[in-house]
Amino acid sequence: MRIPRLLPTLFATLMLAPALAAPRGDATSAGAAILARFDAALRGDVGALDNLLADDLDYCTFRGDCQTKAQYLGEVKSGRLKYVAIDPAVSKVKLFDDSAVVTGLANVTAIRDGEEHTIHISWAGVLAWRDDRWQMTTWTSTLLERPAPIKPTK
Repeated sequence: MRIPRLLPTLFATLMLAPALAAPRGDATSAGAAILARFDAALRGDVGALDNLLADDLDYCTFRGDCQTKAQYLGEVKSGRLKYVAIDPAVSKVKLFDDSAVVTGLANVTAIRDGEEHTIHISWAGVLAWRDDRWQMTTWTSTLLERPAPIKPTK
């Protein structure tokens, strides 16, 4: 039986296809995307937040309420929610094919509806690799009783 000349080329192409696929972000860039989200929130930069948050975002707070991207951005844009200080730290990043789960801690001071509150949270963010960047699709946080032990980033 004779093997067609095209078969070895086809086989090599199929074997190399994963390596030739568009690169996706790594653990470092996933953690950086989360930290960029904290920074944009602190600055009230709705444009940056719009880029960092996925259109299908589920943003669930320690209070148990969940918001869409539009609702969250609306609160920031209107000034109803204003961050005064955010001290975040990434603890762990788990990478998957086109997503990442990032966990960490943060001490946050914010003004909501005119009242200032300082909270300490553990958090988890789920990121999806879309349009050659990480976008946060899910956020959840849990209230801690004491300040989160934040270690300075290098």
